[in-house]
Amino acid sequence: MEKYDDLDLAILRELREDSKQSIRELVKKIGSHPNTLMQRIKRLEQNKVIIKYSIDVDYRQIGYDIHAVALIKVKKGKVGDTNQLSPITDLPEVQAVYASAGSYDVVCLIRAKTRDHLTEVLKKIQETEILIRSNTLLVLYTYKHPYEFNPLLNTGYKNIR
Repeated sequence: MEKYDDLDLAILRELREDSKQSIRELVKKIGSHPNTLMQRIKRLEQNKVIIKYSIDVDYRQIGYDIHAVALIKVKKGKVGDTNQLSPITDLPEVQAVYASAGSYDVVCLIRAKTRDHLTEVLKKIQETEILIRSNTLLVLYTYKHPYEFNPLLNTGYKNIR
């Protein structure tokens, strides 16, 4: 495992806050030479520390007003066998799928336009052969969004000049 220094962490902090900012803006905030920053970013990308640059969408604004969490108990399968979950992961309304410990084996985040749309998605999930039982929770309000997660903000890796 490669070691990452204060400069790497400062770059990650700033890009996590705004991945669209230019190298020039990063230079002002971090205080390092542009070539150094570009080399470090390239290394972070090559090492898969930076996995992807993306945007966050308010799905309610585009008609996906229902947000649900489906807890699923599945038949015994091979751990890490993604094929057994493909009938679920392939559904476009399924935003994320996680293996979990506890009473349920799988946690799915689902986005739907209406209650009827959610019902259709849940029926498709329930028709999956590996499903034993499921429990669905409706999200009423979000107190913290995934895009707000940035543990590097409070680590003391401010401007490293």
